[in-house]
Amino acid sequence: MAKKDDFELNNLPIECRDESISKDDFKLVDSEKRVHEQKFETKPTTFFKDCVRRFKKNKSSVVAAYILGTLLVLSVLIPVVDRHDIKKTHSESIFLQPKLFNAGTGFWDGTKKWKNIPVDTGVNGFEETDKQEKWWPNPKQFKQKAVTKKTFSDIEYTDAISDYGKEGYVKFGYYSHTFKNKEKANYVEFKTRGLTTENLESTLDLSTGEVYLKTFDTYDVDKLKELEGDKEGVKFPDNYVGAPVSLWFTYDVVPELGKVETRAVKILEEKEVFSIGSKISSKAEPAVELASIIRDETASDPLVTGYKFENASFSVRMENQENARNTCVLIRSIEFEANLPEKYKKAVEVVNFNDATECAGRTIYYPANSATKNRKYWVNTSGSVKALYMSKIIYCTFVYDSYEAVYGDDIYYNFPISELEKYAKKDKKYIKWKVDSETDSITGKYKLTKNSEYEILDYDKSPIREFKNVTCDEDNGDIIVTALVSYYRFYGYKHMPRFLMGTDIQGFDMLKYVAEGLRSSLLLGIMTFVICFSFGLLWGSVSGYFGGTVDLVMERITDILSGVPWIVVMTLVIIMAEESTFGVLLLALCLTGWIGTAATTRTQFYRFRGREYVLASRTLGASDARLIAKHILPNAMGTIITGAVLMIPSVIFSEATLSYLGLGFGNLSSLGVILSNNQTELTTHSYLLVFPSIVIALVMISFNLFGNGLRDAVNPSLKGEDE
Repeated sequence: MAKKDDFELNNLPIECRDESISKDDFKLVDSEKRVHEQKFETKPTTFFKDCVRRFKKNKSSVVAAYILGTLLVLSVLIPVVDRHDIKKTHSESIFLQPKLFNAGTGFWDGTKKWKNIPVDTGVNGFEETDKQEKWWPNPKQFKQKAVTKKTFSDIEYTDAISDYGKEGYVKFGYYSHTFKNKEKANYVEFKTRGLTTENLESTLDLSTGEVYLKTFDTYDVDKLKELEGDKEGVKFPDNYVGAPVSLWFTYDVVPELGKVETRAVKILEEKEVFSIGSKISSKAEPAVELASIIRDETASDPLVTGYKFENASFSVRMENQENARNTCVLIRSIEFEANLPEKYKKAVEVVNFNDATECAGRTIYYPANSATKNRKYWVNTSGSVKALYMSKIIYCTFVYDSYEAVYGDDIYYNFPISELEKYAKKDKKYIKWKVDSETDSITGKYKLTKNSEYEILDYDKSPIREFKNVTCDEDNGDIIVTALVSYYRFYGYKHMPRFLMGTDIQGFDMLKYVAEGLRSSLLLGIMTFVICFSFGLLWGSVSGYFGGTVDLVMERITDILSGVPWIVVMTLVIIMAEESTFGVLLLALCLTGWIGTAATTRTQFYRFRGREYVLASRTLGASDARLIAKHILPNAMGTIITGAVLMIPSVIFSEATLSYLGLGFGNLSSLGVILSNNQTELTTHSYLLVFPSIVIALVMISFNLFGNGLRDAVNPSLKGEDE
């Protein structure tokens, strides 16, 4: 029979019977034996160490801290390491694309794809067959050596005046509803300005020569479609009808006595030009001899001597169609052939045009002392229009290497002799340069001396790759050099430069510019944070702890200051200081920047000042300063510091806003100043705003995450927690 204290399943209550339980699972404990507490095996810690430990657990906050630290280091390191000068403009390196990889990789390689750039088709126009070699996309802007992967469009039609458009029509027309007086609506006239040029007298003498009308081309809508092949987009201008048109010559007769008399001679009748659609004459068969007509007309006038005429002009006159629609005529060319003295011949030839695109954009330039400059060549009556219609143009899409265009090898005409002499004087000579001129004893002209020498000695370092031509001016002996130059060496680089963030309109290296701007912005933000946080913490602590009358007075002061918009405060400070320096902007930001921290601190003090541990400390004789600093403030710090840390990116954005308003730094760069200066380049050179915007976004997000981790780290209620 088992003992009473033996372990048997049968002796256990039914609900406790479990076959997995054995006797070895139980151990007798001596109730007489004393149990002592074990010694702590963990090391004691401080509040700061515990904050760091808890901060490390928030991975996103740690990443944000690393990003902020990296940005801070780069803002100090890059301006020191990067040797590019951003104090003066570099006209040669304007708007270089960001470059990290070699050209041709297709990504971040300093190239840019340009679309629909007008093409200069050269003197042969659209008949040019060798497109790849001789057609240029806008040579005024793009260098041929940097253009690759060209593709051309078909011939297109445009009404916009372009330096590279050709042919087309000049649309002379008027709006019928603009003429309320029917007497004035009989015809509308387009005149050339007086047959004068800047070097030509205003008096034109046609008595000593002949002027022939060579061609006058105009088309109606049917002929227009026929000649252009009835292509899509080829049609008569919308809301216009064709009009009969005549060609006139208008002039002022200068009699010996009396007033100036204006006369007009009809060169071509309406029926001769309307709906013809072909040239009406040729050199062999001139249609009109203008000088003869004028001589015949004025021969019977005894008051006109010498056949002198002033303000002579040609005009296109259209008869009114007397309908509610608008009227116009399309003219392709007008050409006169003149047999006149040279100065008068120029006056007639300036009227001619066989390219409507060139005519539509033609202007005349008056002398510098004239009040009227750059006037359009054709003038018209009120309500009339003169525009280009269906100009032919070709567009090109291509990849452009901006670095090759600026820093690659290229011909340098009239290379400066002073540069050659400088290179020749270096310790490790790049070139041999000993060139001078002398007078030829026979001709008396200047020539190079017999002992003149020039040679490239160090091809790897010399900016001169090849001397193409070295001569001297025969009249004054000046040395003239044409050379193939490595431009990056010429500008002082040892190898082809790379601007990771590109360059701006001033040629500034954006990497260094953004780094310096970030440094200025961070310095402004951190200093503003330190000042505003310290003062706001003090103000809010006193107001929230003491309450009552003290709180009432302090809150009214805060309400008054917060009622004034911050932009007004900053503007007044900057205006009173008469400048926008770092110190002035710091003062403007600090005047009201502390109010938010003070309000948060006051709220937290109202929350904690009535807690039991505060009352107990006061009962034990703790002073007000000790209660504020040791008991209330540490518990409130988590919430306070989270909002306060975000003050730094807020200051950066505030400075950016001021910069957009023209009140930013006057003597320093900052992210706001950079964005303000480049805001007009958003569509053309977007990288100028992308990189600074990315930096600002990183700063904002990182400070936000960093503030959240800091809040959790300094929260005393979480002290000692593992999770």
